[in-house]
Amino acid sequence: MKPPNPDQIALKRFAREPGAPAGFSANPLAAALGTRMLAVDERAGLVRLAFAPDAIFVQGAGVLQGGAIGAMLDFAMAFAVLAALPEGQTCSTANVNVSFLRAAPRGDYVASGVIARRGSRLAFTRASVYAADAPERLVATATSTLAIIA
Repeated sequence: MKPPNPDQIALKRFAREPGAPAGFSANPLAAALGTRMLAVDERAGLVRLAFAPDAIFVQGAGVLQGGAIGAMLDFAMAFAVLAALPEGQTCSTANVNVSFLRAAPRGDYVASGVIARRGSRLAFTRASVYAADAPERLVATATSTLAIIA
């Protein structure tokens, strides 16, 4: 039997306990991106995450590297599924499609992920990333298919 997913445990705890820790200490990439939970709705399969990427994620043109933005989107979608799944189940990204809409200078960002449709073996999700101080200005959007693993 696989050990429990620490990200799923953190998501469910945050959703159920006001004042629970909002970070992901067991996930090195999430920690490096300065990830914090803002909202987790287990029933709706919705997650909102704050990100404060360090300078290591800035590329030569002075904006965030696309892979870091892609990781934010992937986290939002995977965490939306993890939050909705019962404990003991997990998920794995099968594919992800990202559309970059504008350059993202270093700063604070929010990623919102939601389950569009979920079956017993697959979940279909979508996400967006925007600057924390300008939610109307999308930086990137994505869709993803995640395999549900018992």
